[in-house]
Amino acid sequence: MEYLFTFQNTHYAIHSEKILKKGHLPVYVMSLPSKLGDFCGICLRVEPEHFLEGKSLLEQQNIPIKKVFTIEQINGERIYKPWKN
Repeated sequence: MEYLFTFQNTHYAIHSEKILKKGHLPVYVMSLPSKLGDFCGICLRVEPEHFLEGKSLLEQQNIPIKKVFTIEQINGERIYKPWKN
């Protein structure tokens, strides 16, 4: 399972990528799947072992995360589910 951070605009997504990379966390930029809603067109994917640290880094920098999704592979298809803390 991986996690997907979504943002209200591209500025926040790009700034978040820089923050996570500066914190030495692997982060992957990807296009927002259209079925997830009307957020910014790009989002950030992080691996589970880096999720909490990444989320914390973004919160410390006052970056508003619009929504977080989990990504699961089921029968070769990516399934996105809203993350519930």
